[in-house]
Amino acid sequence: MAQVRRKSKELDHYLKSVINKVPNKINSFIDEARVGDRMIYYTGNWSTDVSNNFTDKQSEKIFKIMAKIVDKGKAQFVQKKRKPIEIGSWSIYGENPPETISYYDYIVIRADRPYLG
Repeated sequence: MAQVRRKSKELDHYLKSVINKVPNKINSFIDEARVGDRMIYYTGNWSTDVSNNFTDKQSEKIFKIMAKIVDKGKAQFVQKKRKPIEIGSWSIYGENPPETISYYDYIVIRADRPYLG
């Protein structure tokens, strides 16, 4: 019987480790003594990065954990769009069309502090 290979996602293992640490990082920030009023907990495209690097079941679990943190009401969550990055149009393999990458800073703010941008 011939083996059937499953098509798998191209995974970024570093990005996976960063994403896995986010819920604990946020909980620690919310619970710690007043070191700062806000924190950037992720830079990139959160939902896209989670979906592209985890299975559907794992992604769902991560989103549920984050929803529980939001539902606690101890913090506000905002995102700030960053200036897009333009990446090159030439490589050793020839011309490639230029590409623009947009990304965000994902910020958590203690609920008792207003966000001042």
